Amino acid sequence: MRTAGRWLGVVAAATAIAVGAAACGGAGGTAGALSSFGHMAGYVWSGHVTAVTASWSVPRITSTGESHASTWIGAQAPGVPHPPFIQVGTLEDRGPDNIPSYSAFWTDTRQGFRPQVLFAVHACDNVSTALTLTAGHWRLSIEDRTGRHTSTLSTTDETAGDFNLAEWLQENPTEVSGKVTPYPGLTTVDMTALTVNGTQPRYGDVFAQWMSLPGRDQAPTPLQGGAFTITHGVVTSAARRYLVIAHAQNVSVRRLDLEAARFTARTSARDLERVSSEAAAVERRNADALARGPWPAAARGPIGALVRQVRVEAFIFAAAAEHPPSLATWRRQLAGLAPALQVRSHLVRRALRLPEPLSQAVLDAGV
Repeated sequence: MRTAGRWLGVVAAATAIAVGAAACGGAGGTAGALSSFGHMAGYVWSGHVTAVTASWSVPRITSTGESHASTWIGAQAPGVPHPPFIQVGTLEDRGPDNIPSYSAFWTDTRQGFRPQVLFAVHACDNVSTALTLTAGHWRLSIEDRTGRHTSTLSTTDETAGDFNLAEWLQENPTEVSGKVTPYPGLTTVDMTALTVNGTQPRYGDVFAQWMSLPGRDQAPTPLQGGAFTITHGVVTSAARRYLVIAHAQNVSVRRLDLEAARFTARTSARDLERVSSEAAAVERRNADALARGPWPAAARGPIGALVRQVRVEAFIFAAAAEHPPSLATWRRQLAGLAPALQVRSHLVRRALRLPEPLSQAVLDAGV
């Protein structure tokens, strides 16, 4: 049984030492880190969420052979491994019989992310969707304006927790096992009438998500007037260079993060001094690599701001290496730096037209 989509992009631990150049998803060496951005394309908004809406024309499957896609809006709250989550949208499927089918659906964490089909739709039908949290209930609505079908339901599922992500995504779904299903060729996916809490999200407040498919990437166009289109994503040479720098940074940071996560009140000042010294060196190398360039004109300002922020963190680490503070003070200093680093990293990625992953620092700050 395959599942409908859910947001899996929150990757940074609360104990993260440095996140100034957080890289995209992917495992293994540099090539792996640059080749897989995930299996969803669209936008995510971070902040307190009580309502999400969007409309789209159901994309038509243009390829042959079994394949699956879904287009949806959703909301999610913090938590691991399965946070509170709810979504409503359309399924675009071609089964083993090679016959395309299109359906309106909803699901949530309590349903095991398995699609709950509401009614059949047709390719090119214009649908409008809404999620609203009120009085301890989620109200879900999907209207097929072309086929004149509407389904509205209310559920107490997934009402616990502070929902802090709104999502507008096209997905290459996964099976329960985690295996990604074949993705079809589709006509253009356009999402319009995006709102969160009754207001159009600003482009500066959303995070672009990319989908990696065999031989190509899918990415959203810039958000304008509450609308965007899923199109071919292109990683430029400058963007690729940034990802290489970011990957090297993350490899070093993850190793230090793992060690720092094991620190306790009994950790010696010598260990704190050593890790701080190593972290300062990592940050200096990162800043130097970013500063060398060359970068496109649009990215020079954001890169410069990121370099300055990373050097501030390097200075704080170096000071801690010379005069180790208490563990609580050390962690508090780093937590205070993380939101600014994430904002600057976000602006760099936007200038380079790259995916924009979220971190725990962004969620905590609501930026």
